[in-house]
Amino acid sequence: MSFTRLPLCTAVLVFVVSLARAQQYSILDLGTFPGGSVSQGQAINVAGQVAGYARFSNYNAHGFYWTQKTGLVDLGSIPPKANFSVAQAINSVGDIVGYSDYNELQEEHAVLWHHSTGTFVDLGTLPGGTYSQANGINDTGQIAGFSNSAVNSMHAVVWRENGGIQDLGALSGGYAQGIAINVEGEVTGFSQTNDGIWHAILWNKSTGLRALPMLKVKDSSASGNGINNLGQVVGGSGNVAVLWQNNQNHTPQSLGVLSGAGWSTAFAINDVGQVVGWSGGAAFIWTKKTGMVDLNTLIPANSGWQLTLPTSINAVGQIVGQGNIKGTQHGFLLTPIH
Repeated sequence: MSFTRLPLCTAVLVFVVSLARAQQYSILDLGTFPGGSVSQGQAINVAGQVAGYARFSNYNAHGFYWTQKTGLVDLGSIPPKANFSVAQAINSVGDIVGYSDYNELQEEHAVLWHHSTGTFVDLGTLPGGTYSQANGINDTGQIAGFSNSAVNSMHAVVWRENGGIQDLGALSGGYAQGIAINVEGEVTGFSQTNDGIWHAILWNKSTGLRALPMLKVKDSSASGNGINNLGQVVGGSGNVAVLWQNNQNHTPQSLGVLSGAGWSTAFAINDVGQVVGWSGGAAFIWTKKTGMVDLNTLIPANSGWQLTLPTSINAVGQIVGQGNIKGTQHGFLLTPIH
């Protein structure tokens, strides 16, 4: 979720393996900080670098950067070190965004960790605001999230590397969050209207902020959780995972649910249309050819893992998230077996 490095993003698409014959995956435990027992992978870039968070023995948490070479690297927090932080998204050059406590009231500010310089930036808020989060970063340096201000409760926003913060607004209810952003600067998320209904939203320069259509008229809530560089959006409408196509009407397509499950939600989509999410508490992957498949059936049967929450999928089909292993919640990395 995330700023011109398109050749890097597109060149790897040829390596994506079709899931038509039940693609299998190897699984790797991302581990935890010393003394801690909980971690979660939140995002993965095309180079296989992972951003997420992990807890310490005192249950405080910090955002992390992970590679197979480095393991978990503590990204820290807005001082003091005891403050809480979470890394939410990573782009192709390893820049990471998220949020961190910044005062004793545990209010949070959006933050940026610059990979190349190792600097840590407090992104601040809209004028007069006290709270913000960054949830997505693209390969041109644009960051999507949300912030309050002196005159609103919460609006979707974009931070630009040289342009400060831009208020993207909200639907009639005045509350909105930006969740993900693509290379074109399109932002998806959710917003509430005056009738109390939550809508999936899409913002771009030409149309501004608008609601995406519900899967069913009777649905009272929807959210856009991920967007790829083709403008396809995934999330949920009612209690079903949805793919909104990038056509004139942004037609919503139901992705269904796993067998025996009563609900599903999608979290991320890559540029070849692979979607990950969860259904009935189990992790799934969806493609046009295979439909929805339980990821637990695609890893070694003796792995000891129960995959629950897949949060991100990169262009080569690697997936990160959180699962249960030996009674603890750890971040995982799935890699397609060729």
